[in-house]
Amino acid sequence: MGRIKLYKSPSCTRCPIAKFILNRVLITMGLDYESLVVERDTEKDSEAMAELLMLDCDKTPVIKLGDVLIKEEETLKEKIVREGIERWIASGKPD
Repeated sequence: MGRIKLYKSPSCTRCPIAKFILNRVLITMGLDYESLVVERDTEKDSEAMAELLMLDCDKTPVIKLGDVLIKEEETLKEKIVREGIERWIASGKPD
Protein backbone atom coordinates (compact mmCIF):
# COMPACT_ATOMS: atom_id res chain seq x y z
CA MET A 1 0.00 0.00 0.00
CA GLY A 2 1.26 3.45 -0.90
CA ARG A 3 1.66 6.39 1.37
CA ILE A 4 0.76 10.03 1.03
CA LYS A 5 3.72 12.42 0.86
CA LEU A 6 3.43 15.88 2.36
CA TYR A 7 6.28 18.11 1.21
CA LYS A 8 6.68 20.90 3.72
CA SER A 9 9.08 23.52 4.96
CA PRO A 10 9.50 25.03 8.46
CA SER A 11 9.56 28.53 6.96
CA CYS A 12 6.28 28.00 5.08
CA THR A 13 3.28 29.59 6.79
CA ARG A 14 0.78 27.49 4.80
CA CYS A 15 2.35 24.11 5.65
CA PRO A 16 0.87 23.72 9.16
CA ILE A 17 -2.57 24.58 7.75
CA ALA A 18 -2.17 22.04 4.93
CA LYS A 19 -1.14 19.40 7.48
CA PHE A 20 -4.16 20.22 9.65
CA ILE A 21 -6.54 19.98 6.68
CA LEU A 22 -4.99 16.72 5.45
CA ASN A 23 -5.24 15.24 8.95
CA ARG A 24 -8.85 16.39 9.36
CA VAL A 25 -9.90 14.93 6.00
CA LEU A 26 -8.24 11.61 6.78
CA ILE A 27 -9.92 11.43 10.20
CA THR A 28 -13.35 12.14 8.72
CA MET A 29 -12.72 9.34 6.22
CA GLY A 30 -11.80 6.94 9.03
CA LEU A 31 -8.10 6.91 8.09
CA ASP A 32 -5.02 7.42 10.26
CA TYR A 33 -2.62 10.27 9.45
CA GLU A 34 0.39 8.69 11.16
CA SER A 35 0.15 5.42 9.25
CA LEU A 36 -0.57 6.96 5.84
CA VAL A 37 1.43 10.19 5.63
CA VAL A 38 5.16 10.65 5.18
CA GLU A 39 6.24 14.23 5.89
CA ARG A 40 9.19 15.42 3.78
CA ASP A 41 11.00 18.55 4.98
CA THR A 42 12.42 20.28 1.91
CA GLU A 43 14.75 22.51 3.94
CA LYS A 44 16.42 19.74 5.95
CA ASP A 45 16.34 16.96 3.36
CA SER A 46 18.00 17.64 0.00
CA GLU A 47 16.43 14.46 -1.45
CA ALA A 48 12.98 15.79 -0.56
CA MET A 49 13.76 19.07 -2.32
CA ALA A 50 15.07 17.18 -5.37
CA GLU A 51 11.86 15.10 -5.46
CA LEU A 52 9.79 18.27 -5.26
CA LEU A 53 11.72 19.84 -8.14
CA MET A 54 11.30 16.66 -10.21
CA LEU A 55 7.55 17.06 -9.68
CA ASP A 56 7.90 20.52 -11.28
CA CYS A 57 7.18 22.23 -7.97
CA ASP A 58 9.37 24.74 -6.18
CA LYS A 59 7.13 25.83 -3.32
CA THR A 60 5.51 24.05 -0.43
CA PRO A 61 3.12 22.68 0.64
CA VAL A 62 2.61 19.86 -1.86
CA ILE A 63 0.61 16.70 -1.25
CA LYS A 64 1.50 13.72 -3.45
CA LEU A 65 -1.04 10.90 -3.68
CA GLY A 66 0.33 8.46 -6.24
CA ASP A 67 0.05 10.35 -9.53
CA VAL A 68 -2.15 13.06 -8.00
CA LEU A 69 -0.43 16.30 -6.95
CA ILE A 70 -2.11 18.94 -4.85
CA LYS A 71 0.01 22.10 -4.90
CA GLU A 72 0.39 25.21 -2.79
CA GLU A 73 -2.93 27.03 -2.34
CA GLU A 74 -4.96 23.96 -3.37
CA THR A 75 -3.65 22.12 -0.28
CA LEU A 76 -5.61 24.62 1.81
CA LYS A 77 -8.94 23.66 0.22
CA GLU A 78 -10.54 20.76 2.04
CA LYS A 79 -12.73 19.77 -0.90
CA ILE A 80 -9.71 19.42 -3.23
CA VAL A 81 -7.77 17.41 -0.64
CA ARG A 82 -10.76 15.10 -0.05
CA GLU A 83 -11.25 14.55 -3.80
CA GLY A 84 -7.54 13.79 -4.22
CA ILE A 85 -7.63 11.21 -1.42
CA GLU A 86 -10.76 9.62 -2.89
CA ARG A 87 -9.05 9.30 -6.32
CA TRP A 88 -5.95 7.88 -4.65
CA ILE A 89 -7.99 5.26 -2.76
CA ALA A 90 -9.99 4.37 -5.90
CA SER A 91 -6.73 3.78 -7.80
CA GLY A 92 -5.47 1.30 -5.20
CA LYS A 93 -3.30 3.65 -3.12
CA PRO A 94 -0.14 3.61 -5.27
CA ASP A 95 3.11 5.27 -4.12
